Amino acid sequence: MPVAPVPAARVFAWGARALYVGPALNLSAHRNAVAVVALGLDGAFGVADPPAETSGRYRRCRSVVIPPGKLHHFAGTQGRLAFLYIDPFSDELARLRASARAPAPHAAFDLQEEDALIRTLTALADDRNDWATTRAALDSLLASSARPIDPRVEAALALLHERPGDRLSLDTLAAQAGLSESRLRHVFKAATGVPLRRYRLWAAMRTAIGTMARGETLTAAAMDGGFASSAHFSAAFRAMFGMEPSRLAKGRLAMEG
Repeated sequence: MPVAPVPAARVFAWGARALYVGPALNLSAHRNAVAVVALGLDGAFGVADPPAETSGRYRRCRSVVIPPGKLHHFAGTQGRLAFLYIDPFSDELARLRASARAPAPHAAFDLQEEDALIRTLTALADDRNDWATTRAALDSLLASSARPIDPRVEAALALLHERPGDRLSLDTLAAQAGLSESRLRHVFKAATGVPLRRYRLWAAMRTAIGTMARGETLTAAAMDGGFASSAHFSAAFRAMFGMEPSRLAKGRLAMEG
């Protein structure tokens, strides 16, 4: 049976960032490849504390930053949520965590930018602002600066983004960087806070999203992103965004950068 689309759900990507705006999703506890800012557009939501699905204890908030690779689970969500996946090669994570009024070991709650971010993304969700206006507002609010990146990491990244559909092996990326595989993994994680394997998946996902944004099929998106099949792509998409890509209504994807 075909899966019904969700007209109010949108995914955008620009630069090294991505954004989901739409209905709250009943997700199990999971980990993201990069850091994510979760925002309750219509009200507070619960974040497991400690972050285990069976803990039964949830902290209510309107905003939280989850670092990359940290287990987390949301509950008690009503209305719409936004998930802003931030640039791992910038100082955005450090700045947002520092702005949190209630930091915790596994997350950072109640951002100083909370009200402005919620206003900006609610206007997008309500179709009062277009994507170009929203992107400019987010760029201003995040006001990030690129961190210096080891040139060897840059060399591996250049090849990864040049050939996103090839799903290049870590050996190939390490050879491009002039490092051993283990050393490249170490240097990459130190520079970004993100494991190289997870970032490789993130890059593939963004490529596939770009193909979908051009109105092409899931099969074409999977191929362009180097996924083994459309089913593999759909499973990875659900793990990252909490829903199958087929549920996004046509025209609700935007890709820039």
